[in-house]
Amino acid sequence: MFDTERWLDEYLIALPVRANARIRQGALVMVSGGYAEEAAPGTGKVALGVAQETVDNTGGADGAKEVLVRRGVFRFENDPADPVGPTELGKDVYATGPNTVAKGSSGRSKAGRALRVDGSYVWVEVW
Repeated sequence: MFDTERWLDEYLIALPVRANARIRQGALVMVSGGYAEEAAPGTGKVALGVAQETVDNTGGADGAKEVLVRRGVFRFENDPADPVGPTELGKDVYATGPNTVAKGSSGRSKAGRALRVDGSYVWVEVW
């Protein structure tokens, strides 16, 4: 039997917020260059969780504020322009906005792995 250590049972982490960024509660949070921002199209970003609070760092320097994010499985809107379908289950999906994911990776960063497609929503594992 293995005694594997756990980091946090609730998987909450605090991240430094990018200068002049505003992160809304419930938004997918990505890190680029060491600082958190709301998910948006663009490459080179890493999804780390969903904001548990709204943080406004407008006018602030990089890292002047922190945002608390939760890791886990979340329901996001399925982007109608590039929808995730049943064939993407278990595969990577990509952020097109703070609450929207799509199947294609062109010009986008990975949001997580699709676990369920439920109508116009996709349940995504964000790790």
